[in-house]
Amino acid sequence: MIATKIGKKSGVPDNYTRLGQYIAAAEEKGEKLHQFWIRNCDAGTNIEDIDMALLEIEAVRRQKPDIADKTYHLVVSFRPGEQDKLTKEDLMAIEAEYAKALGYGDHQRVAGTHINTDNFHMHIAFNKVHPETLKVVTPHRDFKILAKVSREMEKKYGLSIDPGMTDGKERDPNKLSPAARDYEAHTWQESFQRHVLKHREEILKGLGKAKNWKEAHEALAGYDISLKLRGNGMVLMSPDGQAMKASQLDRSCSKNRLEERFGLFEVLKDKRRRKGEHFARGKGRYKPRPLVRHFNTPALWRRYLNTRKIMPRQPSLAARTLRNWKMFLLMEVHQDPLAMVLIMAHREILKSLQIMPAGKPARFQAKTKVEFANSRALSSDQL
Repeated sequence: MIATKIGKKSGVPDNYTRLGQYIAAAEEKGEKLHQFWIRNCDAGTNIEDIDMALLEIEAVRRQKPDIADKTYHLVVSFRPGEQDKLTKEDLMAIEAEYAKALGYGDHQRVAGTHINTDNFHMHIAFNKVHPETLKVVTPHRDFKILAKVSREMEKKYGLSIDPGMTDGKERDPNKLSPAARDYEAHTWQESFQRHVLKHREEILKGLGKAKNWKEAHEALAGYDISLKLRGNGMVLMSPDGQAMKASQLDRSCSKNRLEERFGLFEVLKDKRRRKGEHFARGKGRYKPRPLVRHFNTPALWRRYLNTRKIMPRQPSLAARTLRNWKMFLLMEVHQDPLAMVLIMAHREILKSLQIMPAGKPARFQAKTKVEFANSRALSSDQL
């Protein structure tokens, strides 16, 4: 089952009577009415009562002349052949479950099922205006409500399962964002997000102990993380300007959740934290490091770092190229066979980056090209 709200088109008047007539007549080419019923109208419940029921519904709606959108039109699609599994009572019970979950249990509505070859579906037209209180009900985050009811009804009536957009697996907290994957693919260096997720448990433990914004900033500074506002949300920022959404670390780190704990956001007031300075020490510090390691990588990496140190402040295009570990390897490949081994290793590991958890960099134990081809990635210590 797939339940879909049909939204009101911009510039088109809300015409409940026309919609009700459409449901009762099954007007689409090749389409026929399967079942039909009316709820919460004194006029009656059957198709012969439709004209009086629509007049009754319009009388209620006229009590809210300032509301432009007073109709909630829901379409529930079934798999081919499922009309044979469901009686009219079953269909009415399914419709009632959607109504109850959306907050329309006591509202007037017209409902009917249509068949067009293998396309079996149900239309429900809810009057959003309550017939007694005249309160206009608009469900919040209704797509989640619809998905939940659909899964429940599929299970109850033995129908085929059609997972919706809210039915996927729980978000993997170790999954890198597209921006972090792009950074690693272009530099072959560990991204800031991988660094943060590597220390995820310790960071969350430190934030859990924080009692105010000052303590929260201090807990994050221990891992070279600064907290900044961006747009309507909050980001974790690295010393070199990389950023990740705070909620990607954990839902408890979203701007709303943190402000619920500590009040309105306060910036870090410690003036010692200037560009280039670090509070983090040892394993907590974020520093450039290769994404993939070979047992001889340190020697080549030291050469790369030394090359960066001697670059002028306004380097040439060639010098700027060497600031990137990936490009450095490509430049070195003609004179150092180890660079070719590392290039092969990086390309292999990058193929699996989308499913590889954000843990420690992979180490490749290959000593030659042939041995590398038969080697496997193993976990490693940091450089």
